[in-house]
Amino acid sequence: MVSLVDIVPQKRTVQIAAGDLELRGLGLRQIAGLLLQFPSLRNLITEGAPAVDFAELLALAPDAIATIIAEAAGQPDAVEALVDGGLNSDEILDCLTVIHELTFPRGMRPLLQRLGLVVPDDNAPAPVGKDQATSTPPPPNNSSPPDMMAAE
Repeated sequence: MVSLVDIVPQKRTVQIAAGDLELRGLGLRQIAGLLLQFPSLRNLITEGAPAVDFAELLALAPDAIATIIAEAAGQPDAVEALVDGGLNSDEILDCLTVIHELTFPRGMRPLLQRLGLVVPDDNAPAPVGKDQATSTPPPPNNSSPPDMMAAE
């Protein structure tokens, strides 16, 4: 059995102009801190919450993105450098992609559904390896072939 103190967060390295940047997924404390620091982020992921208008999102984005990257890099003091253009747009997208994959390996929707923040989408495709058709028997077919019909 694995001890919780032996669990080491997964890390991945992203190549940026300044060199290699090591990133980890965000933990519960960092996610909670982001939601408290940027309340509008909650509205983006909570069904029925007030909408976030585009201007508010643009104003929020640089600080929120810089905070996410700085937290994932374990360098919270680097937020200002990131806001002031420390990374180019490709590097930002690379970092955010890695952070998202490490933080939500199955995507955000399953987590949000389990927390009750999003209702299940019956029209959404089933996750890979979870095909319902292979795990349940086919529904009964009430029509029998002619040679199997009971004699009268």
